Amino acid sequence: QVEECGDDYLIKAGGGLLLDGLIEDLVARNISGLENLSAIPGTVGAAPIQNVGAYGMEIGQVVESVTFYDLDRRCAGSFDKEQCEFGYRNSYFKKHPERRLFITEITLRLTREFKPKLSYHGLEGHIFETPYQLREQIIALRRKKLPDPKKVGNAGSFFKNPQVSTEKAQDLKKIYPDIPLYPQADGTVKLAAGWLIDKAGCRNITHGRAGTWESQALVIVNRGGACPHEIVALAKYIVCEVMNRFSIILEPEVRIYGARGEVSWNSL
Repeated sequence: QVEECGDDYLIKAGGGLLLDGLIEDLVARNISGLENLSAIPGTVGAAPIQNVGAYGMEIGQVVESVTFYDLDRRCAGSFDKEQCEFGYRNSYFKKHPERRLFITEITLRLTREFKPKLSYHGLEGHIFETPYQLREQIIALRRKKLPDPKKVGNAGSFFKNPQVSTEKAQDLKKIYPDIPLYPQADGTVKLAAGWLIDKAGCRNITHGRAGTWESQALVIVNRGGACPHEIVALAKYIVCEVMNRFSIILEPEVRIYGARGEVSWNSL
């Protein structure tokens, strides 16, 4: 459902829709604002939980409200943006799984004017006249750097991009002039985990039947029949190598589940 609201559009989308399907439909209507999230696997309802993001934007930036069904209280409810507590790859829903809130619908506020988000270094300097052009470029970038989960088992980015102090970032820049730095509104500087992993010598390495992707070291892949302990062992090895090289601790973006439910990363 699309509603015109002054200079914006209010978009209501059911939680069961595919996120990329929603973006494709909006772009076909020349409605912009979500192009940077193109080709991310998953549903509309799952997107706020992780506060999915890519190429310089996050879904939480445009969420107006989230409607859910409380499975324990057996009633419907809704949160506005502030109540969702969006953070980097985080939200109220992710922080409080015990609440068992099943997202049924989200409302997005998108500007009617096409304002492409081009802060990602692979987009800087490009000129896009339409949302379609930007979406096609985003899809091309993903296909070039990331494995297709339908063909190669993976969960996308395995680790979060770490945020460090300005002083730490400046020290790293002196040693590694080519390190990409992304200043944040809170005064910290975000680093590219993939770059750190690559420079730590962990691109395209293998442990058993698990490995890192050749064109994006941030992605751990199943090369065929990998066991859980092989994936975890590889991830732990990467954390150690990055820590030894840069004195930075990587945190997993993925959530790990065993036979009895979610497992703490620190307990592995």
